[in-house]
Amino acid sequence: MPRPATLTQLLESTARRCPDALALGGLTWAEVAVTVRRLAGGLAEAGIGPGDRVALFLPNRPDFLLLLLALARRGATAILLNTRFRSAEIGNLLERAAPKAIAIARDFPAVNAEAVLEAVPPAQRASLRLVLVMDGRGMDRILDLPVKRRATLVSAGEAPDLATPDAECLTFTTSGTTAGPKLVLHRQASIAGHAADVAARIGTGQPGAALLAAVPLCGTFGLASAMAALAGGALIACMERFDAAEADALIRAQWITHMVGGDELLLKLAEAANGRPYAPFTFTGFASFHGQAARVMEVSAALNLAVRGVYGSSEAQALFALQDPAGPHAAVGGGVPASAEAGFAVADDAELLLRGPSLFDRYLGDETATANSRTAQGWFHTGDLATAQPEGGFAFITRRGDALRLGGFLVSPEEIEGFLQCQPGVAAAQVVEAQGKPVAFVIPGDGYDEAALMAACQASLARFKQPERIIAIEAFPVTDGPNGPKIQRAELRRMAAG
Repeated sequence: MPRPATLTQLLESTARRCPDALALGGLTWAEVAVTVRRLAGGLAEAGIGPGDRVALFLPNRPDFLLLLLALARRGATAILLNTRFRSAEIGNLLERAAPKAIAIARDFPAVNAEAVLEAVPPAQRASLRLVLVMDGRGMDRILDLPVKRRATLVSAGEAPDLATPDAECLTFTTSGTTAGPKLVLHRQASIAGHAADVAARIGTGQPGAALLAAVPLCGTFGLASAMAALAGGALIACMERFDAAEADALIRAQWITHMVGGDELLLKLAEAANGRPYAPFTFTGFASFHGQAARVMEVSAALNLAVRGVYGSSEAQALFALQDPAGPHAAVGGGVPASAEAGFAVADDAELLLRGPSLFDRYLGDETATANSRTAQGWFHTGDLATAQPEGGFAFITRRGDALRLGGFLVSPEEIEGFLQCQPGVAAAQVVEAQGKPVAFVIPGDGYDEAALMAACQASLARFKQPERIIAIEAFPVTDGPNGPKIQRAELRRMAAG
């Protein structure tokens, strides 16, 4: 099958190959294709076409993907906004991206989208000309702007395909945990081609394949897995907000075979499963956002989740590389690139460099950051540290800024965190550097004993890896990034220095 170069080609190919297979929201893939063509027709009548930008402030629901595909058919760009963002963050992104319209869901109970937008200063939303209300709740005007309702959009005639491989497709927003958030712009060829490459690696084209879309679709972790499901013709079961008990029930009811998630999500799911294994999964992509890889692998194996480490970023897309689930590095982020055309290199300073067809085009509105993101040879600077695996692929170590320089050695904080989390009474641990010494933050569990924990470190760890201090806290400071909550290590470093 030819590699798709646009999102229209990706969708139409799936609709021809498996027209009657259930897709999402009760629609078959043939019905999804028809709905997207009609949505594109509604967008055309609303004056949205090639080069226009539309912000998507929507939860995980079928309309997110349908509208994304319809915008691609029009040659327009989707600006993906996290529904956890509020007026300050939304205003900043609207001002920088300058979208012509914004899509909201007024029936999403977790967010009053209208109130969030009203709190955005008018100057920051001055580019908006239209509001797309993607639910049954209608109003004539919002923010003194005309409204197009979902029912009106889908009642239009089918629009011709204006998608091109080089058309600007979408932007992801980086989490901004180490710097200000960036708008990462991808063209259609990178999104469509990567979806096909990942689908081939994780088996979403197998009969009965079904994806649980529980991670936010506005981020690359959630979207890359959903697009791979689309490429394979798998069922996509959307969760607007993750709830472990609901996810457990949905997995059993829909015979889910594929999912992605961070350690916090998977540990909550395991708690809800309460020891009852699932029918064997084909693929669970795992990212260690909170440094609990060992615990995740242990509980997930008992549930038949087929967990393996993956690697990606907003710039390279999630699932850029995947570990062998039976290999020695299954719990580690990284692996072999999904695309045969992709490559990696580990620089002399251990930084991971990437290239390949899934990489982004540029940082929207930031020429300096774009220029600095690549080497003279075209390699992308990830800012991550990694090592090459003897059997092929690479293993992620840590973010460059998170690495610990201890006793003259470069140490990954996960090495110490993993040890701490295996000790009695430690629910979770994070380690940062302060004045050349490791400082550990732990969330205590039942039976926590700080003196015993320090004694265990002194007995088992090299002197330079032993925490100078152990600080018990109720919860780690986190930021709600587009791919899920991430620990603010910079805030932990500030706390350790205080």
